[in-house]
Amino acid sequence: MTRQRWLELGVVAGIFLLLLGLLLPAVHRAREEARRSSSKNNLKQIGLALHDYHATHLCFPPGGTIREDGLPMHSWMIMIMPFLDASPYYNMVDSSLPWNSPENFPVCELSKPVYQIPETDMGLTSDGQGVTFYLGNPNLMHRNSSIALRDLKGGVAHNWFAGEIAGNFQPWGYPFNWRPLGTKLCDGPNSFGHPAWDGVNILLADGKVSYFSEQTSPEVLKRMAELPPVATGELVKVPDHKFNIGDYNWESINLDSNPEGINQYIVKVLRDPSGRPLSMNVCFKFIQRPGDIPENEYKGMGAAFQFLAHISPETDIDSLLKSTVLVEETTPQQLTANVKMLQTLQKQLP
Repeated sequence: MTRQRWLELGVVAGIFLLLLGLLLPAVHRAREEARRSSSKNNLKQIGLALHDYHATHLCFPPGGTIREDGLPMHSWMIMIMPFLDASPYYNMVDSSLPWNSPENFPVCELSKPVYQIPETDMGLTSDGQGVTFYLGNPNLMHRNSSIALRDLKGGVAHNWFAGEIAGNFQPWGYPFNWRPLGTKLCDGPNSFGHPAWDGVNILLADGKVSYFSEQTSPEVLKRMAELPPVATGELVKVPDHKFNIGDYNWESINLDSNPEGINQYIVKVLRDPSGRPLSMNVCFKFIQRPGDIPENEYKGMGAAFQFLAHISPETDIDSLLKSTVLVEETTPQQLTANVKMLQTLQKQLP
């Protein structure tokens, strides 16, 4: 190949690399803008749900319901689920039990897209709970609060409901999902903001979502944070707790049962990033039959499973299964096989 030919190829390669260098940042910016727009839409949906809740209950939901004995029960994000087209999941929540009880895990284990920034799923907590990328205004949603529109003395157009947080993410079912706005955005994991966007989307009390640059002055943020009503320190106090979030996942393992039975049975096993089992719950799903409505649903088709029993390292699995409806939908051989399989998993629990 001649020297001239080499030079021509070099020029073409240089032009290609130059165009690629110009194109990639543009593609990245376009993707980030799309994600920011999707996150803005999430906050709008949350805002509509909060106002629908207010229209029904004449106040906004409490930031978290805390019993008189101090036991945390449920978060505002659970309470607005019926207004986010999530009524079936909300109806599965046992409001008499804490959010993190085994009975409520089929709901709180879910990673709800409306509570997450697209393409930024960080996984689950080490207890197998889905997380949120948004937290609320502690002045409007705190312990057992019941703030109404009439209480917003600073005006609904200036007060705020919720926004994107920069880090120290929490389960969306956690009863303490609020955080002070602070006076600087994108300023570490305890602040509001999304560093990739150099700012934050904030849901205002009138339902609008506004973008605030990380250069927003501390005075502006301070005024927003101090708009009345202002809750007392005791009402907005939160536990000193940080959640371990990572590549934890729930594995579904089918249990042997009568294929003609009314339920499908599984054991859901929470595994850590190394694959070690951490927790086990036996669940069931009602199976639709021909002629039922809706039709054409089959075993395991994208539906939530309802809690049946929790298995700890001390659980007598044989006695446990015999005390449930599973004993009526299995042969003795199937029940024995299920017991052995669960006992093998149980031995691996910490």
